[in-house]
Amino acid sequence: MPVRYHEGKFPPKNLDWERLVQHIERATLALAKYDSFLEIIPDASIMLSPMLVQEAVTSSRIEGTHATVSDVLVFEAGGPVDERDSDDVLEVANYRRALILAEEMLKDIPLSGRVLRAAHSVLLENVRGSLKSPGRFRTDQNWIGSSNDIREARYVPISAAKLPDAIARWETYVNSTDVPSLVKVAVAHAEFESIHPFCDGNGRIGRMLVPLMLYSDGVISSPCLYLSEFFEHRNSEYQDRLLAVSSDEAWTEWCVFFLRAIETQAAENLSKARRIYALYERTLLDVSRRTKSEKAQDAVSCLFRSAIFPANVFVREAEMSLTSSKRLISSLKSDGVIVEVASHKGSSPAILAFPELLGITDGFANHSGPLLDDK
Repeated sequence: MPVRYHEGKFPPKNLDWERLVQHIERATLALAKYDSFLEIIPDASIMLSPMLVQEAVTSSRIEGTHATVSDVLVFEAGGPVDERDSDDVLEVANYRRALILAEEMLKDIPLSGRVLRAAHSVLLENVRGSLKSPGRFRTDQNWIGSSNDIREARYVPISAAKLPDAIARWETYVNSTDVPSLVKVAVAHAEFESIHPFCDGNGRIGRMLVPLMLYSDGVISSPCLYLSEFFEHRNSEYQDRLLAVSSDEAWTEWCVFFLRAIETQAAENLSKARRIYALYERTLLDVSRRTKSEKAQDAVSCLFRSAIFPANVFVREAEMSLTSSKRLISSLKSDGVIVEVASHKGSSPAILAFPELLGITDGFANHSGPLLDDK
C-alpha cells in the first residue's frame, strides 16, 4: 500500500524541541559564519555565481539530468553543446533563471504560491516538462513510483481538490513568525514536497525554496545557501525521511536531518566562498599588473560572473577597447590563466574558460563534452 499525504497533520504540533535545540544552535552558528563572510566581500553576487551554477546542476542531477557546470556555462556563453545533452543543459540553465526571478520577486512580495508559479514557469520553459502545465498547480491526482498504477505507488500526495487549501496553509506557515526560522524552513520544505503541487519539477522548486526562505526571513543576506549537494550524497535517506513525515509523523527526525544539511553546507559553502575570494584578490592583482588599466576590476568581474565566456566579453561588459581586450586575452592565455574551449567560427567569438575558478566547483574537471580536446 502506498504512503498517503498526512491530512490534518500540518503544521506539526509535537516537535521534540529539546532534541532540536543543539542542532538549531549548530546550524545557526554555521550560517552566521558564512553570512558574515559574504557581507565583508565586495559584490558577493559576482563571486558566488559559480556556486549558483553548481547548485542548479546538482539539484537537476538529482532528477536525472547529466549536464555539468562547464556544459551549462559553454551554452550560456554561446558555445556549442552536444545535441544529446542540450535538453539537460537547458533544464539547468532554466533552474538558475528561475531562482534569480524568484529572488527579484521577493523584493516586492512575500514568498507565496505566486512566486512559486512564476519560478515554475521559467523552470519548465522549452524543456521536457513544458507540456506539464508550467506555472500552474496541478488539477489531477499525481503519485510517486515507477508504475502507472496508483495502487503500486510509493507515495500519493494530497488530492487536487484539496490542493488550494493546502497551499494556503503552507503560505500562512511560511510567512509566520512564531517558529524559529531554520525549523520553519525544514518543515516548509518537507510540506511542499509532500503536497507535490505541480505536475513536474516539484523536487527542484522545493530545493529552490530553501535559500529563498532563508533570504526572505533575513537569516542570510542573499539567497545563496544551497543544500542539493548534501541531499544528492544522501539521496536515499533524503527520500526516506520525507516519506516518513507522512507515514510516521517523523517531523522531528526530518528536522534533525535538515538542520544537519544546513550546518554541513554552510561550512562547505564558506570554504568555497573563501577560496573564490582569495582567487579573486590574486586575479585582480594579476590583471591590474598586466593591463595597468582602470578597467582591470571590471574585466576580473567578467571572469568571476561566468567562468566560461565569449572572447568579446571584455569589450562588451568591461568596456575595454578591442586592442586592450585582445592583449589581455593573449597574455592570460600564454600563462594558462584562461584556456580556449571553442574556436572562433564566422561571426561567433571564441569561447574561453577560467579553469582555476571552475575547479573550485569541480565543473571543469567533470566536463563531459569534447570541447576541451578542441583547443
